[in-house]
Amino acid sequence: MTEKIERQGMTWHHFGVVITCMVALFTCVAMIFICAGLCYRPVAAHFGCQVSDVSFYITCVYIGSTIAPIPASWLFERINPRIFFTGALILTSVPYFFNSMWPSVQCMWAAGIVIGIGLAILEYTMTAGMLSRWFHTNYGTAIGVSFACTGAGGIVWNLVGQHLLRADLSGWPQIYQYYAVIMFFATLICIWAFLDRTPEKVGLLPYGMPLAAEEAAEEESLETPEEPGFTLKEAPHQPFYWTMMLGCGCLNIVTTLSQLFATYVQFLGNEGWEGQAIVALLLLSGTLESFASAGQMIGKVLVGIIESHSLLAAQIMGVCGGVTGLLLIWQMPKIFGEAGVWPMFFGGALYGLMYACSTAMIPFLIKECFGGKDYDRIYSIQVCLYNLLGGFGATGWAILMQTYGWDAFFMFSLAEVVLTFVLIAYTGIAAYKKREKTWYVSDAKLVTEAA
Repeated sequence: MTEKIERQGMTWHHFGVVITCMVALFTCVAMIFICAGLCYRPVAAHFGCQVSDVSFYITCVYIGSTIAPIPASWLFERINPRIFFTGALILTSVPYFFNSMWPSVQCMWAAGIVIGIGLAILEYTMTAGMLSRWFHTNYGTAIGVSFACTGAGGIVWNLVGQHLLRADLSGWPQIYQYYAVIMFFATLICIWAFLDRTPEKVGLLPYGMPLAAEEAAEEESLETPEEPGFTLKEAPHQPFYWTMMLGCGCLNIVTTLSQLFATYVQFLGNEGWEGQAIVALLLLSGTLESFASAGQMIGKVLVGIIESHSLLAAQIMGVCGGVTGLLLIWQMPKIFGEAGVWPMFFGGALYGLMYACSTAMIPFLIKECFGGKDYDRIYSIQVCLYNLLGGFGATGWAILMQTYGWDAFFMFSLAEVVLTFVLIAYTGIAAYKKREKTWYVSDAKLVTEAA
C-alpha cells in the first residue's frame, strides 16, 4: 500500500493570491480586451475613420504587452510586488480613462502601448507568475479558475456596456470612464490586502508541496529547492519549443476574433446578410460576446480540471468548440435570419471553449513541457510572441473583414483554429515523451529522495 504523502494545505494566504488574480482578470483584462469591440464602430464614426483604424488601438495594446514581459520578470524579483503591481495598475487604468476624450485616434494608439505594458504585468507576471509560486499541485486548476474570471467579466461588462452604449451608440465615452475607475479601485484593494511574493515569506509552502521534501530545508530556511526542468538554453534545442511558440501565438490570433463580434452583431442589426437587417439586434451589441465570455468562463474551469488529467483531451475540447461555434455564428443568421439569432449566441458559447485554452492552458502547457527550473523566463519569452501575433490578429481580422467581407473572415478563422491545435497537440505529445527521459520527477520519488 502506498504511503500517503503529507502536503501543504490551503490557507487564506493562498486563497488571497487567487482572489487578487481573479479580480484583476475580471476587471482589467475583461474590460480592455473582451469589451473592446463594443466601441469600435462608434469611435470610428466619432473620428471619421475605418473600424480597422480603431482596432489598431488593440494592436498597440498587444505591442505594449510584447515589450513588457521580459523586463517585468526581471523587475518583479527586485521590487516589492505590491508597489510593482500598483504601478502596473496605474499604467493600465489611467490611459484607459482618457480614451473617452483623446482628440484623435492616434492618441488612442499611443495610450494602447502604455495600457499594454501595465496589462501584461497584471495578466502574466502577476497571475501566472504568482500562482506558479503559490501552487505546487492544482496549478492548472488555479490558473483555470483565475482566468475564468475574464469570461465572467466579459459577460458582466459586455451586458453593462451595451446598456451604457445605447441603441444610437452614443454612450461609448462613459464605458471608458466608468470601467477605468472600477478596474483601478477593485484591483488596488486586493493587491495591498493579499499579495506576498512567495509562500515562504509568510512561513508556508506552495499549496500541495510534500512536507517531507522540505524537512531538511526547514532546519536552515524555508526556501523552496530548485525545481527540475529544461534551462532556458536547453529549451530552444527541443523541436516542440518552436511549435509551442508558434501554436500559442496562433491561438492568440484566434482569440482576437471575438473583438469583432460586437461589430458583426451591429452589421447584422443595421445591414444584415443580403440586406436583410435583424433589427432586434440593435440593442444587443454585446450579447454575442457575453455568450462567448460565458463559454470561456466555463471552459477555463474545465480546461484547468481536464488538463491536470489529460492535456490532449483539453485540446480536443478546445478545437471542437472553436470549429462548431464559429460555424454557428457564421451560418445561423445567414440561413435562418432572425430565427438564427439564438443558435448564433449558443455558437458564441462554444467558441468560448476554444478561447479558454489561450490563457488557462498555455501557462500549464509550458510548465508541463519545460518544468519549473526556468519557467518564468521561458514563459515571458513565449508571452512576447503570443502578444506580438495577437496584435497582428487584432488589426488583421478587421482589415480582412473590410476588404473581403464576413464570409472570408469566417473561412480564414476556421482554418486558423485547425492549424493552431495541430501545432499545440504536437507540442504536448512530443514534450511528454521527452520529459520522461530527462528531467521529470514524480512527487512520490521526490519524497523518497528527501527521506
